[in-house]
Amino acid sequence: MIKPMDDDTRYRVSFLGEFTDRALEAEYSAENLEASRTVTASIALVCGLILALFVVQSYISEGGTLLFARITPVRMMFIFASALMFFAARRTAEHKQFVLLVSLYQVAMALTYLFTLKHYESLNYFSAIGLLVITLAMYLLPNRITYSQVISILFSIAVLICLNRKLSGMQFRDFYRIAAYQAILLVYCNMNYCMNERTKRKAFTAKRKLQEVSVKDPLTGIYNRKKFDDVVDQWVSFSNRYGSPLSILLFDIDNFKGVNDHFGHMMGDKVLKQVVHAVQGCIREADVFARWGGDEFAILLPNTNLAEARKLAERLRGRIAEETVEGLLGVTCSFGVVEYERHDSKQSLLRKVDNLLLQAKAGGKDRVVVEPKGVGLTPY
Repeated sequence: MIKPMDDDTRYRVSFLGEFTDRALEAEYSAENLEASRTVTASIALVCGLILALFVVQSYISEGGTLLFARITPVRMMFIFASALMFFAARRTAEHKQFVLLVSLYQVAMALTYLFTLKHYESLNYFSAIGLLVITLAMYLLPNRITYSQVISILFSIAVLICLNRKLSGMQFRDFYRIAAYQAILLVYCNMNYCMNERTKRKAFTAKRKLQEVSVKDPLTGIYNRKKFDDVVDQWVSFSNRYGSPLSILLFDIDNFKGVNDHFGHMMGDKVLKQVVHAVQGCIREADVFARWGGDEFAILLPNTNLAEARKLAERLRGRIAEETVEGLLGVTCSFGVVEYERHDSKQSLLRKVDNLLLQAKAGGKDRVVVEPKGVGLTPY
C-alpha cells in the first residue's frame, strides 16, 4: 500500500548532506552500499601498499636501528589491517556494519601515524604534510560525515600537539600556519563532502520520484493498474508454489457518473480521494491497493482467505458509506471478492473478480458478492 506523503518533508536533505527522514536515508545507504564497498576496498588496498613502500624505504635508511625496530611493527599492523579491510569491506552486507568498519579503519590510520611520530625524537615539516595527506584519505572514505569529523578533528589536535613538542627549529608563527592550513583543509573537506552528498541525494530523489510516478496514480497517490498487475503476477506465482491463501477485492463507486454530471468533475475527484482515504485506514501495510481505472479500485490481500476478505469488504462498504464530501451523502460501493484457487492464472483470477463486481452492480449495488470455492456467485 502506498500512503500519501509530503515530498518536501520526506526528501529534505540536512545541512550535513543526509536525508532528515531516517528511513529514506537507510534506503539510500543500502542502495549505494555496493559502490561504497568498492571505494573503501580500493582505498584500503592503496593505503596498505603505500605504507608497505614506507617500510621498504625505512629499512633502506634506518634498517638495524632501534627506531626501525619500534615503528615497523606498528606499520605492519596497519598493512595487515588494510588487507583485512580490503576483504571485509567487499563482504559486508549491512550498512551499519560497514560504517563501523570504515570508522575503525579511520581510527587505525590516525593511531598508526601518531604511534609512528611518538617514536621519533624530533620531527620535520614532512610530518605536517603527512597530517594533511592522511586527513584527505579519511575524507575519501565513504563514512558518515559526523564520524569523519570527530575522528579527523581529534587526529588533527593530537598531531598538532606532537608537532608543537617535537618539530625542530619551529617558531610559533610556523606552528600557527600549520594549524591554520589544517583547519582550512578540514573546512574544505567538509564542504566538499556535504556538497557531494547533497548532489547524490538529489539525484536519488529525482530517480525515486520518477519510479513513483511510473507506478502511482497521480490523483489518489495509490498504485496504478500496471503496478497492480505486476504484483498480482508475483503473488499468484508465490501462492501457486507455496499454497498460501490470496484474495482480491474489486470495487467501484455506485452512481459515480451522476456525481460528475450533477456536481462536476472537481467534486468527483474529491469523492475518489475520500474513498481512498477511508480504505487506507482499514487495510494492512502488506495489502496492495490500486486504482483499477476510473472509479474502480482493486485490493490484493496476501495470506488472506475468502472469509477474511469478505469481512474486510463488508467493513469497507460500511466505512465508505459513512464518508461525507462537502455535504454529499450516501456514497456507496459495490464489491466483488475472489480467492485464488490452485492453477488460477492472473487473467482467470481478475476475470472472475470482474464478473463478481458486475453481479454486485446488477444485483442492486451497495453490496458484496463472493464466489466460494466450488460454489456459484453469492451476494452478501
